[in-house]
Amino acid sequence: MRKTAIVLGFIFSILAVLLAVLPFYNFAFIPAIIALLLGIIALLKSKAEGEKKHTIQLIFLLTIIALALATYKSIYTTTEVGDTEQLEQLEEDSLEDSIDELEDIEISE
Repeated sequence: MRKTAIVLGFIFSILAVLLAVLPFYNFAFIPAIIALLLGIIALLKSKAEGEKKHTIQLIFLLTIIALALATYKSIYTTTEVGDTEQLEQLEEDSLEDSIDELEDIEISE
């Protein structure tokens, strides 16, 4: 159980770091929380068995880095909306063009 928790903890912590760096930083919180839970499970099993805890500390370090990056990006990243007037004008032009094309179509029975 300890080795499984360590391997899964590594996988989820690396996934969390990758998601925190990419534009999908909002999704980094889910694998980071899972990695923290698996790290805690591995830590408790290591204490019970008297094993070394260096690899578990690495899981916690990677997870903390991922959480810090994702939190920083979610606080300081602003989404900007472009010029909506141009988009509305394009939509109106497209609607007018489609209406003109429909008027030219003759339906015969």
